[in-house]
Amino acid sequence: MAAQTGLGKEPGKVQIYPDKTREISNYWRDKYEKDAKKYWDIFYKRNENRFFKDRHYLDKEWGKYFNSMDIDAGSAIADSGSVSVQHRRTVLEVGCGTGNTVFPLTAQYPDLFVYACDFSPRAVDLVKAHEDFTESRVKAFVCDATSDSLVETISPASVDVVTLVFMLSAVGPDKMPAVVRNVKSVLKPGGHILLRDYAVGDLAQERLMTKDQMISENFYVRGDGTRAYYFSEEGLKKLFADEGLECKEMVVHNRQLENRARKIKMDRRWIQSVFYLPEERMPTAGIESQVARVSAPQKSPTISESGHVRSSAESASACPENGTSHEATEALVSKDPHEEELIVDLSEGAAADLFGGPPSPEPFEVVVGKHTVHALCLNAENQHTFAATGFMLWESALALATLLAVNPSFLRGKTILEVGCGSIGLCSLIASLAAEKVFATDGDSGTMDLLRENLHLNEENFPVQKIAPHKLYWGHADETAALKASNGNRGFDLIIGSDVTYVEAAVPLLFETARSLLRETSPGAQQPQFLLCHRIRGVSESEILSAAAAHGFRVEGLWTSDGYVAGEVDRRRRSNIELLFKEGLEDIATKHNSLRLLLLTPSS
Repeated sequence: MAAQTGLGKEPGKVQIYPDKTREISNYWRDKYEKDAKKYWDIFYKRNENRFFKDRHYLDKEWGKYFNSMDIDAGSAIADSGSVSVQHRRTVLEVGCGTGNTVFPLTAQYPDLFVYACDFSPRAVDLVKAHEDFTESRVKAFVCDATSDSLVETISPASVDVVTLVFMLSAVGPDKMPAVVRNVKSVLKPGGHILLRDYAVGDLAQERLMTKDQMISENFYVRGDGTRAYYFSEEGLKKLFADEGLECKEMVVHNRQLENRARKIKMDRRWIQSVFYLPEERMPTAGIESQVARVSAPQKSPTISESGHVRSSAESASACPENGTSHEATEALVSKDPHEEELIVDLSEGAAADLFGGPPSPEPFEVVVGKHTVHALCLNAENQHTFAATGFMLWESALALATLLAVNPSFLRGKTILEVGCGSIGLCSLIASLAAEKVFATDGDSGTMDLLRENLHLNEENFPVQKIAPHKLYWGHADETAALKASNGNRGFDLIIGSDVTYVEAAVPLLFETARSLLRETSPGAQQPQFLLCHRIRGVSESEILSAAAAHGFRVEGLWTSDGYVAGEVDRRRRSNIELLFKEGLEDIATKHNSLRLLLLTPSS
């Protein structure tokens, strides 16, 4: 499970976790990029079509771009007074979600045909399941606009209007140019792109800044794994200008929203823009080459933004075509929270807390052999939101618990100490079935609080009265003495730990603490043991073995799930593990790659 935490503030204590930085690690940055579709699919699975409100403000804000009469000056009027099919306007909604833009448009403008795409298959399914969906008006399809060419579904230069409503912010800044190129490939010369998205200085950004969830400048990951970018006017104009699209309108809205039912005020900022493709700049030939650039590797222009929150006067923006500033600062005290969401629709709306804050541990079940453990636990994908790794279930803990469950004789009658037990205490729960007494320890207060809740959840299926939770810092004599006193000033027969060897400075303290807590033995008596299960991460095996030897341990067994054996000594050590655990090793080898079991005993 997790190693002890919170050791960095008090004198003489080693900090298990690295210092917090404003940015998340490269591992998490890459993971959120790789799994972006999965996180949004999970979002739509959880919320379906209940989260976002239908965008009925579109007619008020952008009606002239959807209305064929306004654009075509009536040239397409048929005898019936309706717009002819060959002149009906075509709209592409990129990042359609569950259709909150699509269906208000089709209801308001009967002459529109809408292409609706999203990279979440679940979202597209929800669009198709909508009661107003009809194939004669809407074509919904799955498409990752950062890499899948739109011209595979839509004819080049055939779309009048593209809408990007809170979509571009979910894309990494390095992939935004590819989205703009992709959209441009299907846009008619003279066509328009309508964009509404988050602006620098929005309340949600400020909340994310305080939670150390920054991926890069102005780009953040929310608690549910989805991402959000906050645009400046300069950065947004440059992004589209670099792809040959001109700014026709741009305004940054500032509003203070009050939800009286929840007694909160929210300062919200969003940017609204219209870009168009000049006819003289759109070649009549070579569309295919434009499309080919969508996913071709290119050096993306840097969107450099200072993050400065502007005053009301600064927020007014002037585009070349307008020639004048547009004052957008407004104050709104909403009498009806629902009306507020319909008018402003910042996607997060009054639910900014949901996206901004870290998630809470959720109930789940884990099956270990014949036993089912009920627990509150943090999903691994959300680990970045907590410094303490003990809030999640680690693979090594599951593997070790499985091994203990099928080899109860190894535990029977022993007094056992688990180090770094985490909030579930999975190995401690399994050990309690056969052991005389189990002490479950971790160094993080929050982890220990949740551990006590989880023990309570399992009191019907496990003898939790045999489990004693104790907070333990490694390497401190007073902590060690207090724990030993709780066990009648006797040492422990067996110490177990899973994934507790990943911070170099903490490893010597781990072995120092473990050695002082093992019981003393007389000649000929069975030796106490220290069993570790882990993957090599952060600290090499040679460093672990060296630290163990320096603190009075010798290696009795060393087993790896991949079966690698270097020499005679290692073969003998592997055999010792196989003799000790008659069952379960083959199952672990099948399910877990690169897992290691290390069995230590006192050397003197």
